[in-house]
Amino acid sequence: MAKIPIHIITGFLGSGKTTFLAQLLQKQNHKNIALIVNELGQISLDDSIINASYIQEKTLILNAGCMCCNKRSDLVDKLRELLNVYEKKNEILERIIIETTGLANPAPIVFTLLSDTFLCNHFNLVNIITCIDALNGISHIDENEEAYNQILSSDCILITKTDLNPHIAPLKEKINSIHQGIDIFEKENFNFSMLSGIKHQSENFQNSKLEQNLHNQNIQSLSLSFDEALDWSVFSIWLSMLLHQYGSQILRVKGLLDIGEDFLVNINGVGHLIYPPSHIKKTKQQNSSHLVFIAKNLDLQKVLASLQGFLNPNSNVILA
Repeated sequence: MAKIPIHIITGFLGSGKTTFLAQLLQKQNHKNIALIVNELGQISLDDSIINASYIQEKTLILNAGCMCCNKRSDLVDKLRELLNVYEKKNEILERIIIETTGLANPAPIVFTLLSDTFLCNHFNLVNIITCIDALNGISHIDENEEAYNQILSSDCILITKTDLNPHIAPLKEKINSIHQGIDIFEKENFNFSMLSGIKHQSENFQNSKLEQNLHNQNIQSLSLSFDEALDWSVFSIWLSMLLHQYGSQILRVKGLLDIGEDFLVNINGVGHLIYPPSHIKKTKQQNSSHLVFIAKNLDLQKVLASLQGFLNPNSNVILA
């Protein structure tokens, strides 16, 4: 049985998530699409705009692990309930869309989907899409860590309210300085058929360079390339140890790794959570290893030294 795709729609308060979803689903047959709306507060206003299931913020904080390891017990219950409802009706649930609160960090939702055995066997998190307001987007990013983290967690950005501010070049530049290479669409140019086409990003690392002056001085990036194939077993052990120790400080990990096969391994993670790796065929343009870390309050030069020590000490790791 194929896993049911899940899409997470996030974005800061007032960014237009609900309006976007209402328009996105307007011409769809809702029968086999479930929408879960997560709102803060007692009354769901968005629920009156979109016919959706509603869950209140309820998290199960695990005793072990870092602070972002909050398992969303409400989400587990809601997804199980949805499956049961469709099964009793003998109908097929084809897709689930989760709209987060405007202040949400997607990491706990991702953690819940990836860490629960039942959910892993039945659902597949396809992508995270973030709505950003063309009018207030830059100030939201500058003044709110939540908006910043939502961009880092995303696979795609949708710019909304361009009718109020069509001059979005500065906003795009800002977004790219945080999440280099991410796909950015204006909401008017995005339609339902594109929803499944956006995957966890395998960034084009060619000629790419992350901005060094990121939004917050406590946030740093490290972009690396390697001149020879990596030992996947050794690297994965090192990465697991790094994320176990410093997971709460790692905001994003992305990489295309040459492990000596005819494909590259695409790794993509939010916080200490790594999506199941996928394979990408080598091309003339993409045939070597590149790796990016974005972290908060963490000396990434020590991370580099640790990686160099763990790999072959004679290997040449290049700061990209």
